[in-house]
Amino acid sequence: MTQDKIRVLVADDNKLLLAITRDALEAAGFEVFTVISGLDVYQEVINHKPHLILLDIMMPEIDGIEICKTLKQNPATRNILIVIYSAKRDMDLMDLCYEAGAESFILKSDRIEEMVDRIKDIIKEKLLKARR
Repeated sequence: MTQDKIRVLVADDNKLLLAITRDALEAAGFEVFTVISGLDVYQEVINHKPHLILLDIMMPEIDGIEICKTLKQNPATRNILIVIYSAKRDMDLMDLCYEAGAESFILKSDRIEEMVDRIKDIIKEKLLKARR
């Protein structure tokens, strides 16, 4: 699978985790953009038109679930794949993410390679099938 054209926006207010995630996704061949503020997600979506957004739930100003709902309600952004990730293993929270329109939910982990593999799988399953 080629990811040379796949743009990923990572939104997380934890700067260390954001840097680690960015580096891992770039090493996997993705073009990566990052934001540390919930409100900045919207501007980056306009600027870079990502194929996928990896979105933390707990963000300053506006949380990931609200961002997801807003993007999924807008015809211009509804087809962007949204993967919400959180350190909380909470079934109700997962349900809220899917109700908001997220394609997937990933638990934050110190096993960053597993997270990157999961993102590759989601892209292969959802995005590349749609391109055929």
